[in-house]
Amino acid sequence: MAESQRRDGRRAKDQTRTSRHGPITLRDAIGYGIGDVYGGGQLTLIGTYLVLFWTRFCGMSISTAQSTVGLSAIISGVAAMVFGILDDNLYRFRVGRRFGRRRFFIMIVPPLILVGVLLWIPGLPFIVYFLVYVLWVIVAQLFASAYNTLPGEMASGFDERTKLSTVRLLISGACGTIILIIGGAVLAAFGEHRPQGYMVFAISLTVCFALAVLVCWRSTWEMTPEEAGFGEWARGGVGDAGQERSQRTKGESGAKIWAHRLAVIVREYASTLRIAVFRQHLAIYLLVLTAGDVFGQTFVFFVIYDWNKSASFASLLLSAGIISVPLTPLFGVGMTRLGPRKLYELSFAGSLFGALWIFVAWRLVGVLAEPWWTVFAAAAALFFFCVKSLAGYLPWAVFPFVADVDELVSGRYRASTFSGIQAAFRQLVSGLGSIAVGAVLAFVGFDASRTTQTPLARNGLAALMLGWYVLSIVVCWIVVRRFRLDKHSDSLALAEVARVRAGGDPRDVDPKVRSTLESLLGQPYGR
Repeated sequence: MAESQRRDGRRAKDQTRTSRHGPITLRDAIGYGIGDVYGGGQLTLIGTYLVLFWTRFCGMSISTAQSTVGLSAIISGVAAMVFGILDDNLYRFRVGRRFGRRRFFIMIVPPLILVGVLLWIPGLPFIVYFLVYVLWVIVAQLFASAYNTLPGEMASGFDERTKLSTVRLLISGACGTIILIIGGAVLAAFGEHRPQGYMVFAISLTVCFALAVLVCWRSTWEMTPEEAGFGEWARGGVGDAGQERSQRTKGESGAKIWAHRLAVIVREYASTLRIAVFRQHLAIYLLVLTAGDVFGQTFVFFVIYDWNKSASFASLLLSAGIISVPLTPLFGVGMTRLGPRKLYELSFAGSLFGALWIFVAWRLVGVLAEPWWTVFAAAAALFFFCVKSLAGYLPWAVFPFVADVDELVSGRYRASTFSGIQAAFRQLVSGLGSIAVGAVLAFVGFDASRTTQTPLARNGLAALMLGWYVLSIVVCWIVVRRFRLDKHSDSLALAEVARVRAGGDPRDVDPKVRSTLESLLGQPYGR
């Protein structure tokens, strides 16, 4: 037993680099960020082309294709919660101590991604497409559960983590735009009504996704078991696993053991919602992203029926959002210098102004001369997409710091648990949002098959698109007024974690530090 534990310890040192090894270089950040070629790129590929491919070349009806995607979203939410707990606790087991709790999952993802090639081959039975797509979303969630935690694993400094998140989102945004551009060129060359173009493009991208994850795995590292708060498990396999072995020796049934495991999982996820800053972050994250979903689902229809323009004009405006890609490094600078709260407020003020600008453009249709109106509307869309991208950037940039606050009370770095419950809520709210959009449009009599819409349908469409977005941003602004997580407060949390791990007593914390920590936790600390 002792020799086995020593071997595990040596393997852990070989497989896991310390997160305090030195400053994060640009090469490190790119190595991490390239993982989102898959993380963000697969969403663009699937969301833009898969349903179209299935309905045109695989014999599916639109309802069948959409139902497959919708059901898979629910499965993805369940998988997120399973992987969140499993990933955070993998150091309790030999495989985690040997290969790492984050990097083990990233390591097994590339070959699983390649199974997605079957999604783009016409003529297969429906059950094959369904099962492969379910596997696809599960693999994507497996990757996300480990990948989203890496900034907190690789670095402890606020600026370094922000650098990692900024480069990641820069790569993701650029990749999404490049995929659309290349996809359009390939389909133009092969023809939109022939499957070969989709197959060449999508299968090539799938291979690129696998390679990107492989590079990410080779370029990243994570905390040692001791740094993550798993020193006991790293030294001797004690804890829940040891308790279960004791239960078996006492003759407890397998059902009781699994009931115990389920209770532990429920407690783990419930405990995340006790952290005030996570509740605030989760509310903002869900509201901002769901508002963006609703806006994206209705904008093209709004341009066609309320602005009386073509779908190509709407696509041109959407593609203008690429201007936000070179602005992403500026978002990172603002994150470190202004802090997330001020940057949130700036993005919310800009978003509300941009929504008002789009509304005014709607009311000026037919009033302004056509050339002037086009310039006015294009400027409105360009401004709106820039500030909208800032609002979308911030939750991802803030997330790596949430687990630092939780570590004050849990004693472990549980970023994947937070990622799991966040993803589960995201899938649930996104699905309900899509259902609500359809219900509201049906209620006002909107019919996309018509060339014109009734005044009620046009007004309802505009009210849904702009009203949902404005209401969400206003609520976010109210929530962010109590948001206290920034560079200074995060450094206090990390310093306190280090002090307690070194043998300090939480009751001896400085009163001013305690006040700051309690504002983040939403509960007493060190009392």
